[in-house]
Amino acid sequence: MISTITKLQIAIGRSQAAYNLYVPEKKYFQALRIKFANLNVYEILEVYLYECEENEKEAVQQYIFHLEDWFNQFEELEETEPDLESEFVFERFKNSPEFPKTFVNKILLKKL
Repeated sequence: MISTITKLQIAIGRSQAAYNLYVPEKKYFQALRIKFANLNVYEILEVYLYECEENEKEAVQQYIFHLEDWFNQFEELEETEPDLESEFVFERFKNSPEFPKTFVNKILLKKL
């Protein structure tokens, strides 16, 4: 059976790959890839929150909050009914948690 950490590593890798494809043009169809990948990351993080070490809980929660804010912004931008190839740019909300780069790197480097 595949562990939650392995699932999280794979899901984060997919999310990062989608983001890397998005960055050069920032098109709506590219942002949709990130959305689907991030939904998967979110689901796995919700499980991991109950399995992780106590010293990781805050970082996991911050990542969850970051994704929730991202999803809310995505929905708001989507209300403009963009064409698939239209520009679709995200800006982090004021006082919103930043992308938890340190935590993500730690997860990606974990050995099983």
